[in-house]
Amino acid sequence: MKGRFFDRFNLGVLQFLVSLLLLSRGWLTWRWDSPIRDLIWEEKWWSPVLAKFDVTWSHFARTSDSWITPSLERMGIFLMVSALIPWLAGFSRLRWMRWLLVPAILILVLDAFSRWVGRDMQAGMLMEYALRMVAPIALLIYLGRGSALRVIRERIVIGILLIATAVTFTGHGLYAMGHYSVPLDFRVMTTGILPVTEAGSLLFLKIVGWLDFVVVALLFIPVTQRAALIYMICWGGATSLARVLTYYEPNLPWNGMDPWLAEALVRTSHCLVPFWLLLQLRKPKKLNAESPPEVEEGE
Repeated sequence: MKGRFFDRFNLGVLQFLVSLLLLSRGWLTWRWDSPIRDLIWEEKWWSPVLAKFDVTWSHFARTSDSWITPSLERMGIFLMVSALIPWLAGFSRLRWMRWLLVPAILILVLDAFSRWVGRDMQAGMLMEYALRMVAPIALLIYLGRGSALRVIRERIVIGILLIATAVTFTGHGLYAMGHYSVPLDFRVMTTGILPVTEAGSLLFLKIVGWLDFVVVALLFIPVTQRAALIYMICWGGATSLARVLTYYEPNLPWNGMDPWLAEALVRTSHCLVPFWLLLQLRKPKKLNAESPPEVEEGE
């Protein structure tokens, strides 16, 4: 019974974080546009292609919005609807629906790629999005069929989420400590929540940026792994919640939480994935030694 409950809870955490990720990214894409638009408007990339079809860039720029905007809105709606897939695919008879996550994963990857291009292809930007790209892939693998391969699938998922967590926190650290220009929103959130000046916020961010690097190193040392994950849970949760605390304004419609609540939720993988990994460390040894039965949700 303990093993069965643990398996269900493990799956539930992954389902919850992927569902939140798809719902919030879908809302932001539908309601607040997407940098994918900027990717489509990369003149140096698409002008040679358009020239082959006797279409000038100026003509494309004038007319393209009529199909780009509706396409992005539909993409956002698709992601929001896709937030149901993690839960539906959890039922054994609907396990095949996990493959419907593939289009949603491709959209998330395209979104991250467009943000990377928009930041002059800074490696740190792509690294920051590692968890948001990898988490749905991890769920896809975890939901695979076949009891005999269950333990192998779990080990693969643990491995890729461990690496993605390290990459994400490294990317965050590169911006916070000033390797790249410290993002304005980092500084705004720090000065808005903490009683510090602009200079104080930069010092604080530099310290936590270096801490990110230290914690990433500790993540791969067995004796310090648990402590590193606890720090990541707290810091990942704090950086997500900071959007809500900074931009809460009771005089605005919805208390000013649109889009900031979605911006917070889209980052929940930064704390929930370390939480899921911590669960695996706390898994009873006798359960690790066994090949658990296939989880049969809803039966």
